[in-house]
Amino acid sequence: MGIIGIAVGQDEDPEGTLAPLAPQQEGNRLSQMQSKLKELMTKTRNKWQTFWSPEGFQGFVQTYYDDHLRGLGTRTRAWFRSSKDALLDKAHSLCPQLLCGPKDLD
Repeated sequence: MGIIGIAVGQDEDPEGTLAPLAPQQEGNRLSQMQSKLKELMTKTRNKWQTFWSPEGFQGFVQTYYDDHLRGLGTRTRAWFRSSKDALLDKAHSLCPQLLCGPKDLD
């Protein structure tokens, strides 16, 4: 039966025990399936149109900015500072004191 049968609310029949449908019933089920498919496509189209509308897309971008990008400059500068400090500490730990001098002179 597959997806089409499920879409119109018909249970699967793996053993083939359902009697064949009369042409009138078959046409009715086809009409029900087409109706449900059209309804699903309309809902999907409306959701995408809402998302891609200026208000919907702007809302998405604003939320993304608030969640991920706000304060990025401050966080990036802090990360660079801590990375630089960690790198300098590592370099000093590898450098003989005779060449680099004591660590406290930074």
